[in-house]
Order: sequence, then structure tokens, then C-alpha cells
Amino acid sequence: MDKLPDYSDKRFLIVDDEPFMLSLVDRMLKQCKAGLIVKAVDGGSAMRSVKDNFTQVDCIISDCNMKPINGLQLLQGIRTGVNPRIPRDQAFIMLTGHGDTEVVKTALSLDVSGYVVKPVDLDKLISTIEKVLKRTHDVKEADIYRAIKLPQMQSAFGDSVESKKPAWVVIPKGGLFKNADVIKSKIEQFKSEHATQDGASGAVKLRNYQECLIDKLKEGHILAQDIEAEEGVIMLRRGTSLSKGMIARLHEITAETNAKETVWIAEVVKD
Repeated sequence: MDKLPDYSDKRFLIVDDEPFMLSLVDRMLKQCKAGLIVKAVDGGSAMRSVKDNFTQVDCIISDCNMKPINGLQLLQGIRTGVNPRIPRDQAFIMLTGHGDTEVVKTALSLDVSGYVVKPVDLDKLISTIEKVLKRTHDVKEADIYRAIKLPQMQSAFGDSVESKKPAWVVIPKGGLFKNADVIKSKIEQFKSEHATQDGASGAVKLRNYQECLIDKLKEGHILAQDIEAEEGVIMLRRGTSLSKGMIARLHEITAETNAKETVWIAEVVKD
């Protein structure tokens, strides 16, 4: 490409659970002087990252094969209006692997704006972005997208994870709290008692994923996704076995946020 476009007035959200790919796409966008680049590690955190008018983006660039919430689930959630702060006609570029014909077919049925087959190079990415940003994105009724069956996808850990709607997390980033001082105090108390940066490894193998209301959690349930504080600090890691104390604190926090919130739990695959 002879001359790179100037994206200084554009905002992008990159979604990928592989640090290398996040960094690669980030560098490419910076070469085009992107005005804002937000990064997320899976579909759930991407959905939560857009929390107001200031964090809305012009284009989402997302990998497809992620856990626990993959790119197709993210796209379906956007097209059905799961997060009202993300417009249903949001420009969305999917990154796919060679041979992912079923993924591409499903993405097209969800009215994906464009897709790029890996390996991603600068010319392919920029040409796709240019087309997407110039295109008018018409969307159908939400129920049409909601009825589309998503294919089973292989997770990064070899688990066959059935398609699920994006789950609410216990503490949404930037969420609106009933009492900010109270919730911050409870978060600090939780971190002092239970937070860990070590804990269970992200590489632990899980199966039989299911969504669980906070008030239905039981001692010994295994988290299938990280729980984060508002500022992005990981309070509990994926693979953590919940104790009675952890669950009690989570109940207190949800009482100040949303008692109907859920987390994903799963079973550990034993070698």
C-alpha cells in the first residue's frame, strides 16, 4: 500500500485472546494513526468495554476462536442488542482461519461487515477497514439474528464449547453502582481477602460450561472465566474453586450492582 490512511478521527476495538494478535493489529492501526484503540481478550470483555458514548467505537476487529465468549457470540450479541450502548449496526470485522467456511457462512448470516483470513497483513486489514467504514450497515430484526444457530467451536484448550449468549459478569467494568463508595469498599475488601494474580492457571482444561446466577453458586463451583474489578484488576481467575467466603462476598457485591448477574462455571478435565 503506497499511502496509509489517516485514522486519527477513528476509534477501534480489537478483540483477541492471543496477546500476539492483539499486539499485531494494534501496531497496524497505530501505523494509521488511529485516534483510539481499545483492546479486549474475549467477547464478554469486549461487550462490557463499551459502557458510554465516550467508549463507543467506529469499528470492532475481532478474532473468532476465543473462550469463553467467541467472536460469533459477540457478533450475535451486538446484532441482537445485548449491550444497548453498542449500536446494532456496529461495523464489525471478523478474523478467521483458513478453512473456516462454516464460521464465515454464519458470520455472513449475522451480517458481519467484513472478514480477514489469517495470517493478517497490513494491506488486507486496511483494505477491509476502508470498505467497511464506507459501507452502510443495514440490520434485520433482532429476533432473526437471535434464531441463528451458531456452530460448535474448538476452544484454545481443546474443549468443545457449545455456543452461549454473552454472560453478565459480577462486576461490570465502568458499571453504574447504587453507591460508588460502598462498592469500592467491598471490592477492596474482596481483593484483600481473596484476590489473586497467581491462583488457578488460565490453561486449566474445562468442560460442561454453564451459566449460573450468583445466588445459586455453591462451594466448590469452578469459575470458567475471570472475575474483574472495575479498574480491570483480576479478582478471581478462571479455574478457581469457589469457597464459602468468596461466594458470600460476591453476594454482597451483587447486592450493590445487579442481583440477577451471572458467571460461567464448568468442570475441570482431569488428566
